Amino acid sequence: MLDYVVVGGGIGGVLSASLLSHVGRQVILFEAQSYLGGCAGTFQRKGFYYNAGASTLVGLEENMPLGRLMKFLGLEPPTKEIDPSMVVHIADRQIRRYKSWEDSLAEIESSFPQLKHRAFWERVKAVSQDLWSLSCDLLPYPSPSSPIKALLKHPLAFLNTILCHFVSSRRVARFYLGEFNSKYESFLNHHTLITAQGYMEEVPFSVASLGLTYPNLTNYYAVGGMGKVVESFASRIKHVRLKEKVLSIEPMPWGFLIKTTLGEYETKRVILNTTIWDAGNLVRELKPYSERAREKYRKMWGAFVIYMTLEDSGLEDLSHHHFILLDKPIPYTGSRSLFLSLSEREDPILSKDGTRSVTLSTHTHLHLWEGLSSEEYMERKQKALEYCMEELYRHIPSLRYVKKLALFAGTPKTFRRFTLRYRGSVGGLPAVMDYFPFNFPPPLTPVENLYIVGDTVFPGQGWPGVALGVINLLKFIEKDIGIC
Repeated sequence: MLDYVVVGGGIGGVLSASLLSHVGRQVILFEAQSYLGGCAGTFQRKGFYYNAGASTLVGLEENMPLGRLMKFLGLEPPTKEIDPSMVVHIADRQIRRYKSWEDSLAEIESSFPQLKHRAFWERVKAVSQDLWSLSCDLLPYPSPSSPIKALLKHPLAFLNTILCHFVSSRRVARFYLGEFNSKYESFLNHHTLITAQGYMEEVPFSVASLGLTYPNLTNYYAVGGMGKVVESFASRIKHVRLKEKVLSIEPMPWGFLIKTTLGEYETKRVILNTTIWDAGNLVRELKPYSERAREKYRKMWGAFVIYMTLEDSGLEDLSHHHFILLDKPIPYTGSRSLFLSLSEREDPILSKDGTRSVTLSTHTHLHLWEGLSSEEYMERKQKALEYCMEELYRHIPSLRYVKKLALFAGTPKTFRRFTLRYRGSVGGLPAVMDYFPFNFPPPLTPVENLYIVGDTVFPGQGWPGVALGVINLLKFIEKDIGIC
């Protein structure tokens, strides 16, 4: 009998299976697709490779969650440091988000000279640094002893951050900066949107501080695509079953019976790398749990993503990531921003044979893509694509004249098909004040020995958040694994 079955090969599933396999547990990871990574994976289409979503990667330092896991596993994923982490385009301005705190602040001050930025950004920096120093000692979550442990070990950091969970980031910004114009508000809003899935007025200052400073962490380019980073962690898993979909999970007196498209398996414990909204689709006993989650946690986002392969000849030197903020919403999305990720010229997979791979993504409201006829769906898809491309050309004009060898788009319907996520949602559960931190779902479920990892359980999205969530789960179920 297996010790664990892990269902789903996204970041959370791969990290969980990797750690458990590394310490000698008998583990099988099942993934329905032919590749690992889910929304953070790399896929192939007509001979070209693309990252499924925005390909920012942070948190590989030893004091960060992902860095702790890398050290524990003895891994060095194929990455390369990049600086600046991104270029923000807003109106006629470009703001480079450098790793250097002073250089980054100088860029912001130059673009918005009428505001006294330093006090606000120093506060943002202090809170984010304290939260990262507290992160391991606040686990496991939820546990009444964890906050006490963190307070005793890091009293100043704990007291400096505790109230930040209960005040909106917009309120703090107003306190330090006074009145600021719509351009600056858009600049702040969209940083929290891409990192916490919410705007400044919704997101607590604690979470916003992490999102606003992530460009100042060491940022990395994933050589060969984000999927190669996932595969690096998966190399520690002895048994990975791709293209084998789990059909059902049945609790038994001795554990669980797993039924897949290719067979049946017995295991003591199960880890689902799925959303809280989808868990009941696999486990009948979790249907009430998922139904309550769908009722309680209604805020979620989808993505509209354009994938391109460009001919590299004549393409100017561009930064890896461009964050384009718009004045008007993109049709059929409700979003006012675009995030472009460009493969590096020397990348052996994404940029082979003189090409460059591009992922251009934006948030979208899910209901705008639901209940449509085929004709309506295709019409909306084409109009959104054309609008996004024109905005891209307006901000980076040289791209208009670069030959496109491939160009296609994905919607929430596409993500639902390939990731099996509820309504095609991406980005996880928003870390907004209605949910975070005390109403955020834990990794434990009502079914004993059955757990959930990923971006809809504490503490949420992104590589650092999901990695910390995996550590959190292991502190419940494998207390002897001393990662942090």
